[in-house]
Amino acid sequence: MSLARILFLQVRDTEPTLLAVWGAALVLGLLGFAATRFRRWLVLPALAGIGFVAWSQLGKLADPVLGPAILEKAGQGYLIQVCAAVALAVVLAVVGLVPRREG
Repeated sequence: MSLARILFLQVRDTEPTLLAVWGAALVLGLLGFAATRFRRWLVLPALAGIGFVAWSQLGKLADPVLGPAILEKAGQGYLIQVCAAVALAVVLAVVGLVPRREG
């Protein structure tokens, strides 16, 4: 079996499922929202944490060998949903900066 075939078979097994990606994004976003509501400056560590988790779990997509293999196996929809989930986490953390209404 060729190295490319072995990578192709094993690549998708190492990537998180979409349910795990969306779940992690929601949890991280809500934690970032709560932290930002508690103290406004906590948006910076929240965004850094979101970025670190996203890169550590999904950095293989940027690899010149593994990235195309992952996209071939999982499809473009996987990449789109992963990017949308990371955007959701960032937006939730930043929305915590919006001032509370008094009333």
